[in-house]
Amino acid sequence: MKKVITVIYLLLQLTILSAQKNFSFVFLPDIHLQYNSEDTMSFEAVVKQVNKLHPDFVLTGGDMIYTAKNVNDIKAGQLFNLMDRQFKKFKMPVYMEMGNHENVGIMEESGIDKTNPNWGKQMYEKRYTKRFYSFVYNGWKFFILDGIKILEKEKSYTQGIDSLQVEWIKQELQQTDKTMPVVISNHIPFVNPHAVTSSASRVMSRGSEDVLNMFRDYNLKIVLEGHTHLLMNLYYHGVHYLSGGSTAFGTDPFDDGFFLVKIRNNVEKIEFIKTKRKRVQRR
Repeated sequence: MKKVITVIYLLLQLTILSAQKNFSFVFLPDIHLQYNSEDTMSFEAVVKQVNKLHPDFVLTGGDMIYTAKNVNDIKAGQLFNLMDRQFKKFKMPVYMEMGNHENVGIMEESGIDKTNPNWGKQMYEKRYTKRFYSFVYNGWKFFILDGIKILEKEKSYTQGIDSLQVEWIKQELQQTDKTMPVVISNHIPFVNPHAVTSSASRVMSRGSEDVLNMFRDYNLKIVLEGHTHLLMNLYYHGVHYLSGGSTAFGTDPFDDGFFLVKIRNNVEKIEFIKTKRKRVQRR
């Protein structure tokens, strides 16, 4: 019986290894697309730069538009339409992720509330995909999370992974081989880049430890995050914690760019690519 179990285990490992082929992807958080000619032209330059790198796919990292949270669903729809047109210019698949700016009408000034069928996360999920999901690419498993909790009464939002996602993560991990490389992407940082230079900032956001501990016995390789528009490449205990900077117009030059992640022979090579667009000051 032990021999049979050993053979089955070895076959599973061989299956996983055979599926792990070389690939690359671009992590592109905090784009902040809006109806402004400077912003649009700036993003088009970024798209051209990404296309020349020929990654297998793009992962957006949240805050693709600016902003649905302060407007009604009609104006939010216009922003999503703009995003759709721009994303069609990529020559590779785009995996999307929610940020705070994709939550429709959650602020007081929007003039709508949850009685609107497109309020909150509903418009995004109707148009694109579930607010949290997973996918497997060449033997690597990606967990795309929704780190935004809507505060309905306060007409605002906060960070956190809700209980529904926690249960989903548990179920997904039960179906995940512990040797399979894993990537987590969450718009709100698990590890706060501000804490590197400021003792007043929390190193980890609330609940981060609980979520990350769920992956403790798995082959967690990379944790991707956005929101702060800051560049951070932290390697700790075999895990890369990457804060992706931003390509939003007006980003500080040091943080203006995106990550290119190359997987070669199951080893990750990570490079921060500065944008090549012209820097024009807003008037």
